[in-house]
Amino acid sequence: MTYKRITLLTAALLSAAAVSAQDEVRSSSSMYLPAWKKADVSLSFAITGEGKRFAPTWGVDLAWISEQNVMKGINHMGKENVGIGRSAFRFTDALVNDSALSTGVINIMKKRNAIFDKFDTKLPIVFTADQEAGTNEYFVKNKVANNEHWAAMINSHVHWMQANTKHPVVGVSPFNEGDYWSVEEGATATKQWQVAKLLKEKYPRFADIAIVGGNTLNDDKAMEWYSSGKDYYDWGNTHQLAGSFANFAGFFEQLAKDGKVGYADEMHNVGEAMVGLEYGMTVGIWWGFDSRARGEFCQISRHGERLAYGEQRDKWTAASVYRHDDGRVKAFIGSSERQANTTNYQFVSTEREVYYDGYGPVREFLKDIPGGTGYQQGQTNAERVINITWGEDVQPAEINGVYRIVNKKSKNGAAYTASGGNVNQKAFSATDKKQQWTVKPCTTRSGGDLSLYDIESVDNANIRMNVRDYSTSQADVIAWTQDAPSSNEQWYLEYVGDGYYYIRNRESALYLASGGTAGTAKLIQTPMLSETAHDRMLWRFLPVDVNYETNAPAQPQGLTAESQQASVKLTWTANTEADLAGYMVLRADQQSRQWNTIARKLQTTTFVDNTCRPGTAYIYKVKAIDKVDNLSEASDSVLAQPTGERGLVAQWSFENTLYDDTPNMMDAVASATALYANGRADGQKALNLSAGNRYVQLPYEVAGSDELTITMWVKWSNSSNWQRIFDFGNDTEHYMFLTPSNSYTNVMRFAIKNGGDEQTVDCQQKLSLTTWKHVAVVIGKDATTIYVDGEVAGSSTGITIKPSDIRPSLNYIGRSQFTADPYFRGYLDDLRVYNYALSAEAVRQDMQGAVDAISAAEADRQQPRTVYGLGGQRYDAPRQGVNIIDGRKTLLP
Repeated sequence: MTYKRITLLTAALLSAAAVSAQDEVRSSSSMYLPAWKKADVSLSFAITGEGKRFAPTWGVDLAWISEQNVMKGINHMGKENVGIGRSAFRFTDALVNDSALSTGVINIMKKRNAIFDKFDTKLPIVFTADQEAGTNEYFVKNKVANNEHWAAMINSHVHWMQANTKHPVVGVSPFNEGDYWSVEEGATATKQWQVAKLLKEKYPRFADIAIVGGNTLNDDKAMEWYSSGKDYYDWGNTHQLAGSFANFAGFFEQLAKDGKVGYADEMHNVGEAMVGLEYGMTVGIWWGFDSRARGEFCQISRHGERLAYGEQRDKWTAASVYRHDDGRVKAFIGSSERQANTTNYQFVSTEREVYYDGYGPVREFLKDIPGGTGYQQGQTNAERVINITWGEDVQPAEINGVYRIVNKKSKNGAAYTASGGNVNQKAFSATDKKQQWTVKPCTTRSGGDLSLYDIESVDNANIRMNVRDYSTSQADVIAWTQDAPSSNEQWYLEYVGDGYYYIRNRESALYLASGGTAGTAKLIQTPMLSETAHDRMLWRFLPVDVNYETNAPAQPQGLTAESQQASVKLTWTANTEADLAGYMVLRADQQSRQWNTIARKLQTTTFVDNTCRPGTAYIYKVKAIDKVDNLSEASDSVLAQPTGERGLVAQWSFENTLYDDTPNMMDAVASATALYANGRADGQKALNLSAGNRYVQLPYEVAGSDELTITMWVKWSNSSNWQRIFDFGNDTEHYMFLTPSNSYTNVMRFAIKNGGDEQTVDCQQKLSLTTWKHVAVVIGKDATTIYVDGEVAGSSTGITIKPSDIRPSLNYIGRSQFTADPYFRGYLDDLRVYNYALSAEAVRQDMQGAVDAISAAEADRQQPRTVYGLGGQRYDAPRQGVNIIDGRKTLLP
C-alpha cells in the first residue's frame, strides 16, 4: 500500500476564502450529524468494551400443538440454540388402574413427540398442564383438585416418556397459570406445593427432575404462588401477560437470591427475554414464535456479551445492545404484549461512528417502539432488532422506495406474472412495471417484529411476494393478493456485501433465491445453498431506470490530505463516468488498520474529516461508486492527522447560519428550523432559543481535549432551574454542563461527571434576565473557572475530571442529557470552543472580539503582527472576517 505522508500545510488565501463562503457545498463529517428529539431512555455503549455474559437456555413450545410454531422457532434461532422444549400433560381421561395413561392421551403424547423428534430426538422436555384439555372428575371434582390423582397423572406422563422416548424430562409444573385457571383446575397456591411435595416424596423418579412453581399469568401473583411452597420448588416461573415491570424483575431477583432456577415458560416478546436475563432468568421458552428479533436475540445472548441495557418500567419496555463473539453488534427493543406504552430509545456509540441499519455514519440513533393506551388497548406486541455496523463495506442506507430486485446469478429481475402464479425472473425493461416493486418497512402498527419489509408489485399494489402455503422448508414464491400482508409475505434484509442482500422470509427465515440457473427461472425460498449456487441467493435493489451491470468506476486519482488543527481536509480528482453516483471516503487509524466508511456517495471531490482526533495518525482512501452500487478500486492511500495545536477549534457566529467559521467545518445542526434574532450589535444576528423545545447539536469531537474553553454571549429570558446553556456528554453518567441556575444554590453552576461523583463549580450570582452577558468556562490543568463579562464568577481547584476522560459525543446547546430537565430559554451568540485553557486576559480579549487567543493575547504581543485580508491586502490590525496573522488563520466577528 502506498502512503503519502502529509505535514502541516500553511494556510493559503484560497483555502481561507473557501471556508468563509456561505453558499459553498459544506462537505464535512458534520453533514451526517443528527439532532434527535429527547429520548425516554438512552443507552451508551462501546463496541469494543467489556460486556456482561449470560448463559441462557432457550426453548420452543408444544403445550399447544403447532408444528409450524416449532419450526419457525428452530429456523430463526438455529438448532444449536434450542436447548429445551415444553410439552403438556393431559387430564381429560382418568388413569387406567390409577397409574396408566389412556390410549387417547398416549396418542396426543405421540403427536407432540413426533414433532420434537423431527428436530431432536433427545431434546430435554419440561411438562406443564394442557389448558386446551377438558378436566375429568377423576382429577377435579366440584372445582377441587384431587392431589393424589393429580400427582399420579404427572408421574404417569413422565413414566411413559422415559419408557417410550429418548427425551429426558427435566422439569414439571403442577399447574399452568393457576391464578387464572384456578376455578377450572381446582388450583390454589397451597395445592400446587402439596402436589410438588407428593411428587418428591412418593415417586422416586422425581429425585432428579425439577419441580416448577409460580407460573402465574399475572406476574404480580408470582411471589404469592412461589413463596408458600418454595421449599418444594427447584425452579420459579411466571408469565408476563399482566402485572408490573417491578414485580416481574423482582421475582427473578428473588429466585436468584434463593438459589433457584429462573424460568419463563411462556415468553411472548423479546422484551421479556431481555428483562428476564437482566434480573436472573436462565431458562426461557417461546410460547409463540414470531421471527427475526427473537431468533437473533437467542443467538447473540448465548454467544456474545451484553454491552448496554435500558428500561422504561412505567411503559413496560426495554432495550439492549449485544456483541456477538464473531464481532457483530446488534441492538434490540421489546415491549409487553398487553401493557406497553410507546417509548423511544436512543443508542449512543461512544467510541466511533457506526451505521444503524444503514443509517450513518453517526454516533447516535433514536427509535420508537409503539404501544397502546391501556391493557390490551392498541397493543402491538412490538419488538425489533437493529444492525450496528461499520467497516469498509457497510450496509447501504435504508431500502425504502421503488426498485428492480436483481439476482446476481441471472442478472435479471424478479417479475410479477399473475395473482397466484410464480414470481419469475425477467430481462430488463425500463417500461415493464411488472419488474418494479415497492419495498418499504412494514408499518409500525403491523404487530410483532418491526424489522421487516413489505414487497408489493408496482403493477398491482395488492400483489405481494408470498411463500406458498406458509412453508417453512423449500417452496415456490408466488404473487398473491391480500388486503394486508401476512407473515409469509413479509421479509427482512441481511446485507452480505458489495451491494448485495439476502432476502429472508418472516415465517420461515429461509432465503429468496433463483430456482435455477436459467435467466427466467422461478423464485423460491430455500435453506442456505452451496458455495457454487450461492449467487442465486444474492440480490441488489436498483433504481428502476438503471440496467444491471458489473463494470466498476475507475480508481479515483490525486488524493491529497491537509492536516488542520482539529480536522483533515481531503481533496481528489473527479471521475468522468456518466453513471457515477458519488464517492466513498474510508479511514483507518494507522495502528489498528480497521477501516470504516466515514462518508458515502459524496457529490464533491473534497471532504473535511472532523471526527478524527489529534495525536492519532489516520490512513485515508477514496472509492467511486456508480448507480448500480459497483465500487471502484480504492485510490492510493494518504496518511494524515490533525495538528492539535493550541487554538480555536470552532466558532459559530450564528449569522443566519449554523456553519463553523473555522477550516474544521464543525457545522452544527438544529433540532428544528433554526431561528435567529437581532444580536448584540446592529446588523448582527443571534441564535434564538427563546421559545419551543429547540436546541442545537455540535459535532462529536469538538470538546474532547484535555483542557477546554467554551465562550459565548448569553441573554437568558426564563429563570427555570436546570436549563442548559450547554451539556456535552454521552449519557446521564458522563457529562459536563453549564446551567444558568441550579435548584440547590440558585446560581449558575458548571458540573462534570465521569461515572462517579459529580464535581461542580458554582458562581457567585445568577445570570441576569434579558441582559447580554459574556460567559466563559475554562477547564484547565490546575483550576476550572467561570467568567462572566471577563471577571471571575466562580472557580475550583478540585475538578479532577478532564474533558478527554469523557470524550463527549452528544454535545448539546440548550438541551440536557437528562430527559426531565427543561430546554434553555434565551439567546446565544458567538459561541467558541478552544482546545486549551484561556488565561484571564485571553478571556477578556475573547470578549472584546479577538478570536484566536493565542495570537491576540497569549503570544508575544510586543512583536509587530503582519495581518492580511482575503484578497492579500495588508492591514494594521485584524478586521471583521477572515484574517491571516503571521501564517495563522483567525476570524473576527
